[in-house]
Amino acid sequence: MLGTRRATDRAVRAIATDLRDLRTSLDHWVATDLHGLRKSIDAIASDQASDAALEHKRRLGIAWLGGTLACVLTITSIVLVTVSLPASPTSAAPGRIGVVMPEAPDGTVQVHASFSGAVDSGAQFELIASVFPAGDSVVDRTSVGIFFCGPIRNGLELTQANTSDIPTPVPVEPGALEADSRLGPRSECDFVTVSSYNWQVILYGNSDHALAMTAGEKVLYALPGVTTTFRDEIVNGALMHPLPQDSTVQVAMSQVPSDLTVSAAAPQIPAAGDLAWTYTDVVRVNAPDDYRLSGVLGDRESSSQALLFTAGALVGLAGAALLWALEGIVEIALSRRRKRAAT
Repeated sequence: MLGTRRATDRAVRAIATDLRDLRTSLDHWVATDLHGLRKSIDAIASDQASDAALEHKRRLGIAWLGGTLACVLTITSIVLVTVSLPASPTSAAPGRIGVVMPEAPDGTVQVHASFSGAVDSGAQFELIASVFPAGDSVVDRTSVGIFFCGPIRNGLELTQANTSDIPTPVPVEPGALEADSRLGPRSECDFVTVSSYNWQVILYGNSDHALAMTAGEKVLYALPGVTTTFRDEIVNGALMHPLPQDSTVQVAMSQVPSDLTVSAAAPQIPAAGDLAWTYTDVVRVNAPDDYRLSGVLGDRESSSQALLFTAGALVGLAGAALLWALEGIVEIALSRRRKRAAT
């Protein structure tokens, strides 16, 4: 009995020892697993925080890039619209041309002034004075005095047909007549006398003053008025006479761009549509101070329409970029709101 009891005690103690060892093993295993689980949870939380930070940076980048693109595209479209739709061109008074006669002719005089319609250049013109004698008389010599007043005289160079002489305008010397309503102040005028051994005087002129002003596809021409004086006048020591009664002045445009479409003219263009204005008896009737004509250049209009189309496309892209930026801003705001609600 005693031996059996001792064996039983030893067995019980062995079982208790095994249970303690098992409990120790279980505690160690649980602690190890809990530590690993804690590390895993911390790693997951760290990854989530890193992902959230990256997502926040991505949203900030989207908002910044979208806003920048919207601003750049909008500014570019505004510039293109400004270039394609400029303000209407303006032009100052071009000046006036006055034709007088050193000797009063026996007959009438016809003055034809033709101005080039070339753009982006100085004035180019042709001035023809033709004497038509009365009856059967023959004109064997023609002399004409010409005033160039105002901006048209700037950088003026003249050549004369049928002769090698080079006419040189000189400033008008002070005299009894200081100014009148037709040619303005004589201090702003140059004067030249030209002659030919036939019934016509033909002059070709170039001036630094531009007759055409452009803004995009729009163009404005301002041509000098052509007239004569009211009465006899001493000019640089020589007596000059107005054109005879019933004389005619014609102002015309030549070398007009083929793509020009005329939209307005002052004075009004004759019904025939020719770019020419004719006035008779200019001694008693004041001719216009200048001639203005506005229109559109077709080739430049096509370029302007292309710029407008591009501007419209850029406006559409700017709208898309703005929506992109707003989407990023809304996402950032919602994310911050969720974070505050979570804490």
